[in-house]
Amino acid sequence: MPPEGECPAAPYGAQLYAPGSSKTVALTFDDGPGRSTAAILAILARYGVTATFFNIGAAMATRPWLVREEVADGYEMGDHTWNHPDMAALSAVSQAAELNEASAEQWSIAGTVPCAFRPPYGKYDATTLGLAQQRGMGVWLWSVDTLDWMAEGSGSSYWVRRIIQLAEQGGALSHPILLLHDERKGNPATVAALPEIIQFFRSHGYRFVAL
Repeated sequence: MPPEGECPAAPYGAQLYAPGSSKTVALTFDDGPGRSTAAILAILARYGVTATFFNIGAAMATRPWLVREEVADGYEMGDHTWNHPDMAALSAVSQAAELNEASAEQWSIAGTVPCAFRPPYGKYDATTLGLAQQRGMGVWLWSVDTLDWMAEGSGSSYWVRRIIQLAEQGGALSHPILLLHDERKGNPATVAALPEIIQFFRSHGYRFVAL
């Protein structure tokens, strides 16, 4: 098990908007690490922007070197459970196990624990919130859904343009959190869309922040 007390105190409840003053935007990547992780990391490094990775424990176990790279590069790491269940459908014991096993996997791979949590499908209950708070994990949802998972591994121009258009709806908000995916099977359309998304928010005066 990872050590207790590694994370600062976390507020109770789910948050939908990026932290910080003036205009901020948070890029978040769920379900990784996967086949596109290295490409995503390369783009983030090229543009000098930060992001938060909500990794699945089972996926971390299959690509531990990518977890180490994310940690070494200073990105915020988030717990996204061990196996991506609907948390609200689980008992308290099962919910705790999902959180603990994913955190323990990150600890065993990289020597750090996640201090942020995103419930799969955005589904949670009071038990979920309490368990996260006990572990010092802020619970983060999103305010802009790019629906990039719907591309199902396609990198076609249709999906790239659709992802960009949905992401740019965040320009109507002062502190959007963008939901993107880094699934094990790979997300080529997300990778192709990412540079334009970054340039859009940068050109509109946003500062990129971690959660």
